[in-house]
Amino acid sequence: MKQWKIFIILILSIIIIAIFVSLKYTTSRIDDVQTISVNTPATLPIIDTVISPAIFPIASTTPVDVITAKSFLVGDLESGEILQEYNSSTSLPIASISKLMNALVTVNFSSTTAYVTITKDEMNVPGDSSGITAGETYTIYELLSPLLLNSSNIAAEVLASSSARGNFIYTMSSYAQEIGMTDSYFDDPSGLSSLNRANAKDLFTLASYLYKYRPDILAMTRAQKVSIATTTEHGSHVFMSTHPFINDPRFVGGKTGRTSAAGETMLTILNIEGRPVVFIILGSDIGVREHDTKLLIEAYAAHLD
Repeated sequence: MKQWKIFIILILSIIIIAIFVSLKYTTSRIDDVQTISVNTPATLPIIDTVISPAIFPIASTTPVDVITAKSFLVGDLESGEILQEYNSSTSLPIASISKLMNALVTVNFSSTTAYVTITKDEMNVPGDSSGITAGETYTIYELLSPLLLNSSNIAAEVLASSSARGNFIYTMSSYAQEIGMTDSYFDDPSGLSSLNRANAKDLFTLASYLYKYRPDILAMTRAQKVSIATTTEHGSHVFMSTHPFINDPRFVGGKTGRTSAAGETMLTILNIEGRPVVFIILGSDIGVREHDTKLLIEAYAAHLD
């Protein structure tokens, strides 16, 4: 009987010791887990999804100071630096800014001294203030003025049709890709189509290309007006710029655009303290693109002070 008691006491002692060891191990594991859970966040990489601050801020102190554009970009054409941007990777209709690409394809792939006669089919687009009409004959170079100043849809069609129209439009898209406008597409030569699209970064690339390699095109957009006299081939015309900054002494060049799908668009290059700075606006409310651009110019100027 005594031996049984000793055996029972021994068994109970072993059980108590086992429980004690188990509790100690469990506590230790809990402490380890707590330590890991506290320290792990500090060792993980932090993914910063906040957009980095722009080089200069855009003031929005009163309702009139709100920029209506769906997308904009401010950049230095010499350094290639983007100074301010908003939705600059969003592809949007660009309206008549398309005519800059039309001009680029024309001067690069056509003989500008060749003559073309305007047909009735080419007149089948919304009219413009250029006054050019069916039956008149011009050199290709002469038609660049109504294209870039009056934003003539007729001139855009005539230039595209001076070679095969379809091939010309295809070249507008392919050449855009070649110079780095990777998110751009052209469906017509004028920008009337809502399928003529690009993002602000692509238009920055276009502006940079024109500034560095085709300053002659920008020089054409700088003219306040171009007059041509009556000849046996055409009547007299005065082609007037539609760009609101045409009288600004800092104006280097640019292009306006407006359709119901695109709203108002505008590309404006100014020489500000010796730097060629481009201001690109896409999707502004009708009648507000100049105001939107002025806000960007003022913000940039304040950054320089």
